Amino acid sequence: MISNSSPWKEECIKIAEKLAKRYGQKKWTERSFFSLEKEVFLGLFAVRKLMESNKVTDVVKNGKVELSIYPANDKLITLLNQHDFPELYDLYSGKKKKVSYWDICNQFIHSSIFAPFVPNGTSLVGFYIASDRTKKEHIYYVQLKVLVEMLEIVGNDSPQHVEFSFDKKVNDYRVISR
Repeated sequence: MISNSSPWKEECIKIAEKLAKRYGQKKWTERSFFSLEKEVFLGLFAVRKLMESNKVTDVVKNGKVELSIYPANDKLITLLNQHDFPELYDLYSGKKKKVSYWDICNQFIHSSIFAPFVPNGTSLVGFYIASDRTKKEHIYYVQLKVLVEMLEIVGNDSPQHVEFSFDKKVNDYRVISR
């Protein structure tokens, strides 16, 4: 549970700034891909923890964005071939789907497939991502700008009013943050 959200929100803003700079990055090394992965995972872990701790408004907690989703084709997807994801999904039959911030965080945090999309080796534009639970059904494409905006929104959100009401059905409190 996060008690003081300020450092976490500041970190979300810093990571958003770092990721935004990746648009113009021209040189990619193993180290830069490692740094990118670390930034993304830390940022989305922070987003999820802030939502779990009720440190953002319900509007943000319930936020959704439109992503492209591609179905798995008939090939078996395993631990040993998932790195060849372009052959495992129909990347020409994408559909748009509204996906919650929570689900986006989980796709990354529990990813089996994490593939930054850097066309022609320059300028990161997005990620192909699939969690261990969803990889046999579909893969998502998440634009970099979606992650940057999500981190900025969470980092800049501050609930002004929080209500607690005890729910006997779950024997715990429900929280409303505005």
